[in-house]
Amino acid sequence: MIAQAQSLLYSLFPATIHPMVVHFTISIIYLAGLAELIAFIWKDKFFEKAGFILLGLGVLATIAAGVAGNISEYYDNITPAVSSILHQHVLFGELTGVLILASWFFRLITRYRNGRKVAWYTIVLTLAAVICVSYVGHLGGTMVYSHGLGVTATGLGNSRP
Repeated sequence: MIAQAQSLLYSLFPATIHPMVVHFTISIIYLAGLAELIAFIWKDKFFEKAGFILLGLGVLATIAAGVAGNISEYYDNITPAVSSILHQHVLFGELTGVLILASWFFRLITRYRNGRKVAWYTIVLTLAAVICVSYVGHLGGTMVYSHGLGVTATGLGNSRP
């Protein structure tokens, strides 16, 4: 029964749902890192608020990317060569989610305690999330471009001149 429900749920989404969602997630986390850094250095209220909102969106987008990854994984044929890369991709993706959630949580607390100031530890957490999501993207690109994971196009030939 659970397998049927899972299969029905997965059939509602295309196999390419993960790449469609994950690029938004990456850009949101990058923008959150930039806004947090500007708010911390220049004490700018606009960037403080923007950073807080972007961190919250980053949390939601990271959850969506993880769910979309599980859905896309259902469709893909995982080879042993890709399996270890995929494991690292998932692990660092989860770490990115934990870091961005922790950063947003600490910003939520400090937002009401010390007059909206961005604390140094939220900067460290956010920049660590930026580094992690960059590595996750690198691993995802390696799986696609080096191993052909998720690619089903045929007849393209050699794209290099």
